[in-house]
Amino acid sequence: MNKVIIFFLTLLLSFSSYADTYNSRKYIMVIFHGLGGYEANNLDMATKLPENLKMAGIEKMYNAGHGVSEKKFDVILNNFACKNGTRNQENLGMIIVGYSWGARKSYEFSKTYLKKCGQKADRAYMIDGVQKLVSQFKETPVAKVCKNFYKTISPIRGRDLKNCQNSDLTELCKQEGGAYSEGMPCHQTVLKAGFELVMEDIQNFETDVASLQAIY
Repeated sequence: MNKVIIFFLTLLLSFSSYADTYNSRKYIMVIFHGLGGYEANNLDMATKLPENLKMAGIEKMYNAGHGVSEKKFDVILNNFACKNGTRNQENLGMIIVGYSWGARKSYEFSKTYLKKCGQKADRAYMIDGVQKLVSQFKETPVAKVCKNFYKTISPIRGRDLKNCQNSDLTELCKQEGGAYSEGMPCHQTVLKAGFELVMEDIQNFETDVASLQAIY
């Protein structure tokens, strides 16, 4: 899984085709990492945000482990100045990404955001979400838009989620001769492809928002 986190961080630094308009709407982005992708109990804010993420409207980005304490959620929620179930930073949105073992924490965080800030996340992405040890994660993150990328090959596999836009990426694991790779190799293939699709979707989402702002 260490290779996965290295790939993700490299992708964030090198992704150069984000929206070409700097939007007035800003977002907090949090990634809940899987086993081995990040220290289980850690929650850290990226110290230097790449310019391409700024161009996509991301104001701050946090990395969280799959076992991060819910008490640490407030570190992220403090950005929204939430009080009595109301968010006081209206021009700031939330984007949540959870992959592999990070699935449960991304779901739990989305519920906490709704409870404490009175808002659904603007976007939530799930990539081959599993529970310990390798059972499928079945809950849909609380979000205005949810997108889910997964595969169906056991034992490490995600699943379709209710009220989510589901994309089955199982075919990416097909090898020459028609056989499928299994286990961790297939899981990592889907994680890599899913994260690329997440980045592309954020790009297109922000481009669409900028276009609508120009029209209206």
